Amino acid sequence: MRKRKKEADIPNIELIDRSEHATANTFLHIDSLYNLSERFGRKMPAHRHDRYYQVHYLETGHVQVNLGGHLHSGQGPLFFATPPTSPHSFVFSNDAAGVAITIRQDVFSRFQASAEDAALISTFATPVFMELGALATSLARDAERLGTLVKMLCDEYYQSRQGREHSLAALVNLLLVGIFRLAQVPERKTPAKRAELDVLRAYNELIEAHFTEHWSLANYAKELNVTTGRLADICRRLSGHSPKSLIFERQITEASWQLIYTTTAVSTIAYKLGFNDPAYFCRFFRKHTGQAPSDFRSQALSAP
Repeated sequence: MRKRKKEADIPNIELIDRSEHATANTFLHIDSLYNLSERFGRKMPAHRHDRYYQVHYLETGHVQVNLGGHLHSGQGPLFFATPPTSPHSFVFSNDAAGVAITIRQDVFSRFQASAEDAALISTFATPVFMELGALATSLARDAERLGTLVKMLCDEYYQSRQGREHSLAALVNLLLVGIFRLAQVPERKTPAKRAELDVLRAYNELIEAHFTEHWSLANYAKELNVTTGRLADICRRLSGHSPKSLIFERQITEASWQLIYTTTAVSTIAYKLGFNDPAYFCRFFRKHTGQAPSDFRSQALSAP
């Protein structure tokens, strides 16, 4: 009888800079891929950063990366970005050169809070992978500018000059705007009011905090101080999804991550996600993915 591997959650790696280059309040961490590979190796197994947004910028070399269950590979220059809690794994070639830029979540959230476009918010809710050398001519300038911003950010980070904190904060904002532009998210046809964007942002934050508790829409609406009808209208117009579908999407995403990146039993995953009946969870998962959890895991693990 084959022995089952010990169950384990996806590791959460805390990245707090305690070096001489640390920013005053450690909101930013930058390190070269060379230094990180010396510490962790060039083949990094699945992990997540629960309180950090991270950007890997590869100037040269090759990488294979799994972003939340989606496989990508490419040659530098390229970047891939992961939002807080999103699991990822990667393998860099021996000649890979670049940096990993890690931004504390509260700083990143303030950037989102200043955004006036729902498309920008949705862009940073999911991982992004982009080869810069393969972009259309119309985007070549933005791709070149992103590389320049990364170099400027690194230069400022490793120097101790007056106004450093303000400069770093400004460069981080420019970097995030550059990523958004390159992601090429279609613009909304109708403008949204700032108050509506705030409701959508707050709703997404509540989902992240409570998606395993199976709150009713009435509970979410009460917390947001809006009616369920108002919440449904905002979600459909700004995200293209109903409020319930946004909750279901987060539950399915978490279930998929657990199935791909851990050996946890399906029934245990169901209980972790707040389902009292594993059989109901299996039906729920099949309804939204077209596959039973066990089949989904087998297919994901058999992928090259």
